[in-house]
Amino acid sequence: QDTFDALNPLNSRKSPGLDGISVKLLKDTSDVIAQPLANIFNLSLQTTIFPDEWKIAKVSPVFKEGNKTDCGNYRPISVISVVAKLFEGLVYNQLRTFIADNSILVEQQSGFRSQHSTETALLGSTNEWLYNMDCGLINGVLFLDLKKAFDTVDHEILLKKLHLYGIKGTTYAWFESYIQNRKSICLMNGKKSHAREI
Repeated sequence: QDTFDALNPLNSRKSPGLDGISVKLLKDTSDVIAQPLANIFNLSLQTTIFPDEWKIAKVSPVFKEGNKTDCGNYRPISVISVVAKLFEGLVYNQLRTFIADNSILVEQQSGFRSQHSTETALLGSTNEWLYNMDCGLINGVLFLDLKKAFDTVDHEILLKKLHLYGIKGTTYAWFESYIQNRKSICLMNGKKSHAREI
């Protein structure tokens, strides 16, 4: 039922991955395809193997501005298999529930949480700063912006954090498989590059 329910909110205009399977196809066949997909997803979790075909991103460089011969003026848009994206969403929902049920995140974390945003983070900080000022205290603040933060996440540290938070056994092994051997293929002007490990 989770797989069937997860198909409906998918955006039909999203591009398919390298496998060519579109969101529209999955939605149009949801009453037939949901259970076989759930079986595949469950098998992946039980065997702790995330399929290699789902680890390959289709990357299309989109020109921003400036000199077209400068690679820095292109923003890479990565698209993975719609089926993989669906599976990721289901795993994310379970992980989010586990994290919430076990109070793993501090209340002040606003990123990647429902009913939280940059505005709630700013509001919380502002309230604390004003309170400190009313108490005659000085606020010291340091703002950091990590450029390409997602590209710099160390997978070993991420896995250690998951283990620290109670993700163990087959679930931990599945996450190991999930992050290993990621690849991308660049598509530009009708040409396709060789798969490159990321």
